[in-house]
Amino acid sequence: MPFKKGESGNKNGRPKGAQDKLTKEAREIFIETLEGQVPNIEDAFAKVLKESPSKYLELFAKYAQYFVPKKTETEVKGELSTNFDFEETIKRLRGDK
Repeated sequence: MPFKKGESGNKNGRPKGAQDKLTKEAREIFIETLEGQVPNIEDAFAKVLKESPSKYLELFAKYAQYFVPKKTETEVKGELSTNFDFEETIKRLRGDK
């Protein structure tokens, strides 16, 4: 029995985040290529650092964003107490009663 337009045999669809074979292979090739460029990247970073430390920091920040998770803002609901007893908090953390 043929499927109707817009329907498939898998009612749940492709799992979220699943990659097709081509995407997976392309990613693997890219990673292999990038790994082969590590010495060149290190040399380029060293050259920029020597010539302009401020440009090095800009470059490093741009590069790092691909490897460090981005910060997200979190909203805290409720009331904040200003009655904070530092010594009591330390005792609770240590397990003292």
